[in-house]
Amino acid sequence: MTWEATRRRKEAVETVHDVVSAMRAIAAGRIQGAQRALGSARRYHEVVVRAMSTLLDGTASLEGVVADDRPTTLLVMTSEEPLCGAFNPNVLEYAERRWQEVREAGQARLVVVGQRGIHQLIGRGVTVAAGEPAATSLDGLHDLVKRLAELAARQSAAGELGTLRVIYNRYQSLSEQVPTEVQLLPPDLSAIRRSAPPPGSRYHHYLTPGQLLGGLVQEYLFISLYLIAVESYASEQASRLVAMDSSTRNTERMLETLRDLERRERQQAITAQVLELIGARFAADR
Repeated sequence: MTWEATRRRKEAVETVHDVVSAMRAIAAGRIQGAQRALGSARRYHEVVVRAMSTLLDGTASLEGVVADDRPTTLLVMTSEEPLCGAFNPNVLEYAERRWQEVREAGQARLVVVGQRGIHQLIGRGVTVAAGEPAATSLDGLHDLVKRLAELAARQSAAGELGTLRVIYNRYQSLSEQVPTEVQLLPPDLSAIRRSAPPPGSRYHHYLTPGQLLGGLVQEYLFISLYLIAVESYASEQASRLVAMDSSTRNTERMLETLRDLERRERQQAITAQVLELIGARFAADR
């Protein structure tokens, strides 16, 4: 390899290093925003669950509000953008295995969020009933969850939605994202009743308990989907941060190697030029 070729290769690696460093910084900033959104979503989720537990301890029930004798819908959350490490492979491997188990148990529909996940599942021979583009920013999560809630409402009205289960990467830490499955519909009544307010607490409402519970179930579905979407978004950014951090270190090592090689090749070129000048001088003196 000549000195000029080494220099061009070094410049190309420097460009890649700048790109992955910028992506690492962007992912770190997005994780901070997602963590703040997680805190707010969890607090509102607790409010909705507490309100539902109050009604369920009274005269209201979920009978007629949700149905569990209809087909199961499996919702899988994947990424829309590339370069996020093992984020997609981990959740898709888990989702494909669960999809086979759910199909064997009865009727089921598969809904996937994220174009990359949709294409990869189709490539594996998995039938995707419906799909939605994933959010590429924190601001886009609200619109995504709104579309998913509307899709669930249409399926429920058409008699195609009984049990709704969601598979996503739960945000554990920067270095750990855990493929997780949760059931949103029908709601877990035992967990909801455990969230009942302290004895003596009073709530005033103008709607009938059945009407109010029906609205709370829809609100529970929305905030639960939003909480899951934020968790998945935070996990995606954490996985991307780890991947870009590793790429940054690798490109730094490559740059150091190329700089050493460039110095040696440049010195060899200078030495060759000096030897040529000396040889030409001796030839002229003769």
